[in-house]
Amino acid sequence: MPTAGPTTIEFVAGTPGGAIRRWFAGLGFSQMGQLLTVLILAATALFGGLDTVSTTVTPFKPGEKFSDGAFTVTVERASFPREVRAGTWLVAPKAPGVRYLAVVATLRNDGTVPASVDDELDLRDEPGKRFFGVFRIADGSRITRLGPGLSEQVAAMWTLPEDALGEGDSVTLRVWKKQFRELMVTYGQTWVDSLTEYGQVSVPVKVES
Repeated sequence: MPTAGPTTIEFVAGTPGGAIRRWFAGLGFSQMGQLLTVLILAATALFGGLDTVSTTVTPFKPGEKFSDGAFTVTVERASFPREVRAGTWLVAPKAPGVRYLAVVATLRNDGTVPASVDDELDLRDEPGKRFFGVFRIADGSRITRLGPGLSEQVAAMWTLPEDALGEGDSVTLRVWKKQFRELMVTYGQTWVDSLTEYGQVSVPVKVES
């Protein structure tokens, strides 16, 4: 999938404040949330890092509901096919040396604002993973955000080396707890991932021929 291009910072002689404001104005909600997380991590590092911070992990199982604050998430199943189709629509074509890990989940937006679904499931401990996107099960269309009160069954997908998983293997996913925070006056509020609290689920993988 396409990646974002480099951020360009324009420097104008005699107006450094204006250049900084224009740079912040070019950031989207998700980028602002990521920037806020980085700043919190940097501040934490000044006081000894995260080693002294308590991590809270909530295990849950496939088929069980888990609320992260923004979404109620139900992880259902995982498969590892060479290609992915929705009816006659080719969602993900065959490619040499890779397969697609597809994790099917139902997401329900419990908040009052739209929220991003791209980073909702965090795949752990899989070298060579590349995020491919989140797609509606109903028609194979790409989905990046889900509106308040809406529910959608989706497939979150990554590419992995074709020999990364075998029949009987499982994958581990984290769902980070979220808080609704103020970013800047220009940007308002958005959901920001916790640094220490998350739900974790292990899902058996079906390797498809």
